[in-house]
Amino acid sequence: MTHGLHEVAAVDDSPSITRDVSFGYVCGRCSRCCQHKHIQLDPYKIARLARARGESTTTFRASWTVDGRGTTLRQKPDGTCVFLGAEGCEVHPDRPLVCRLYPLGRHLRSDGHEYFSISGGHPQTAGKYTGTGTIVDYLERQETRPFIEAGDAYFRWFQFAYARLAASDDVLISEAVAGADDQGILDMDAMIASHSAATGERAPQSLEARLQLHLSLLHQLVAGMEVDDAQET
Repeated sequence: MTHGLHEVAAVDDSPSITRDVSFGYVCGRCSRCCQHKHIQLDPYKIARLARARGESTTTFRASWTVDGRGTTLRQKPDGTCVFLGAEGCEVHPDRPLVCRLYPLGRHLRSDGHEYFSISGGHPQTAGKYTGTGTIVDYLERQETRPFIEAGDAYFRWFQFAYARLAASDDVLISEAVAGADDQGILDMDAMIASHSAATGERAPQSLEARLQLHLSLLHQLVAGMEVDDAQET
């Protein structure tokens, strides 16, 4: 999670902070964590939010993400989240993973090692840190499982694409496939619709089935890419 301008800087960030570490936090619904944040998205998070609003992922990306790229939620002119209303979060049941995790941050290394960071939070937060429970208890209460599983699946695809395209280690994975997304491959609804039109196959309706089909199509796309001989040797 990208920490906002008005948060304290103290973050306990160590590869040893795993799911069994003691942690507890009770949200005070002050909405201070909804300010000055860059909320990153993946196709699953967008699909959840789009479904909640009765929109296609194509419309959602164009309307609610920075530059319509589908990577980051827009902010209002005052720096608050575009979905922060007078009564709080307007998409709370489908809020992105980073919002569910707060004040935790989750990190996944390329070797699959998962660890967490614990933020000190906004200095005026109404939330309360407790000494009860563990990180895994918190993850379960925040219903993070489908978001984590989907995010990790897309991350593995990025790794596959990165390796397939033989991108150098100092190039961001997202940059390695950024050009391809100009064709809308990370727009779940658009890619599935294109697949259905080309094959005559009926598009699945459930979000889980659509997620799996989208991931399958992404892997097929990269696997079928021609790679320069110089890259393969």
